[in-house]
Amino acid sequence: MYQRITQLNRQRFGCLPKSVTSIGGGFYGRVFLVEQEHEIPLVVYKLYLFPNLAHKEALQLQTLARHARVRMPKVYFTDPASDGGYDVLAMEYLPGVNAGLLKEVPARSRQALAKEIVENLLAYHEVVNPAGFGELDAANFLPDWRDYYYPIARQVAEKARRLTESGRLEPWIFPIVQKAFHSYERIFTLPITQARLVHGDYNTWNILLDDTLEHVSGVIDPFNCRWADSEIDLYQLDNANGREFGLLEEYQKRRPLSENFAAKRAFYELFSEIGHYYDAGAEINPRVIAPQAQALRDCLDF
Repeated sequence: MYQRITQLNRQRFGCLPKSVTSIGGGFYGRVFLVEQEHEIPLVVYKLYLFPNLAHKEALQLQTLARHARVRMPKVYFTDPASDGGYDVLAMEYLPGVNAGLLKEVPARSRQALAKEIVENLLAYHEVVNPAGFGELDAANFLPDWRDYYYPIARQVAEKARRLTESGRLEPWIFPIVQKAFHSYERIFTLPITQARLVHGDYNTWNILLDDTLEHVSGVIDPFNCRWADSEIDLYQLDNANGREFGLLEEYQKRRPLSENFAAKRAFYELFSEIGHYYDAGAEINPRVIAPQAQALRDCLDF
């Protein structure tokens, strides 16, 4: 990875890095900070473990940034993999304190921060695609979210079956996935006809605060940003330390939730988690997925 970064940096910026430091990563990629002697002194490189993700994330960042109320990283370039290498996205470095890593949410600024975080999310959700639901660059869109999301849910149910058969998913969880999928029409009983812009991974791990811890300074790392049911973003508000910020409650003050939100939320959370584990080939964390499965099972007792 370091060799790929060094070569690209020389090609694109005309200089070798002074330093290359690993600063994170997740299911799908690894992130590095490059320091260089250049008018752009710091550059973030994201190298993807799976193909065709760099262009997709670049488009997501650019689309969200046009509507965001807070700063998002500027995209410098993408570079496709060759000879089995890594797709690369190079982007602006945003300084800040990762909100999700705070051991204690500062009481003096909790409410103000929650307001800023939610107002930015609402700015995304206010953007509607009149053509309908789908990927940002889709050739065709569907007018009803339920028709768009159904085959995605069906694929996840199949992934859950495979994970169970391979011993990676605890066997008691798969019947819950099956029952939820077979209850799809009951869970998604209300029509969803406004295709709104979603971030896809809007939790405090992807929100940066300034050094005073009193203002949001940036938002990073969209995933599955698309034209969707805006409520698919909301289970993420409770992840990390989002409950301490009171993010979901703050959102609900500003936009009423649908009558079937509780069941939808549990469905989105478990199905998204299973999809990520399967697609990334990652080890499943039972402490994470077990309460998600239990929450969905509770919602299935209509």
